[in-house]
Amino acid sequence: MPDPSRRLPARFGLPPMAEPPPPPDRGPGVKVPPPVWFLLCVGAAWGLHRLLPVAIAPPLVEFGLAVALVGLGLIVAALVVMLAARTDPRPDRPDRALVTHGPFRVSRNPIYLGFLIVAAGIALMSGSAWAWLAVAVLYGLLDRLVVAREEAYLLARFGKDYADYAARVRRWM
Repeated sequence: MPDPSRRLPARFGLPPMAEPPPPPDRGPGVKVPPPVWFLLCVGAAWGLHRLLPVAIAPPLVEFGLAVALVGLGLIVAALVVMLAARTDPRPDRPDRALVTHGPFRVSRNPIYLGFLIVAAGIALMSGSAWAWLAVAVLYGLLDRLVVAREEAYLLARFGKDYADYAARVRRWM
């Protein structure tokens, strides 16, 4: 039912008032970009290891490098798929399309999963307790401050399509 106050101008010979435009889509409202969280966590682990080394395992440089490269490959693959779908990968921008193919078939967050895998590779290379703590902290930051906002936004933006996608594809793996 139309708003009766919108008909009021017609009583005075004026054209009806237009509906206000919808607010602009500003994306999920992520405040700190995920690469910044990654760099802060890894950088803090490096700094803490330099100040107070806490080794929990011997460094596995080659294996850690291989793990980090797998994570980097996942990030690149997900970015390529998003850009091909003409959607901006930055989490502070609106999404143009719901991407559900490529790496998004196995994880709803392959870029963030890639960050975690790279961080785990770095932890393996260092053998430091601080690096493994950084992986855990990074997971918590991404899960609560980024993914939770993005998922709420995607559900509001894409509705049932996103709900169906979320029901069949796990958040992380």
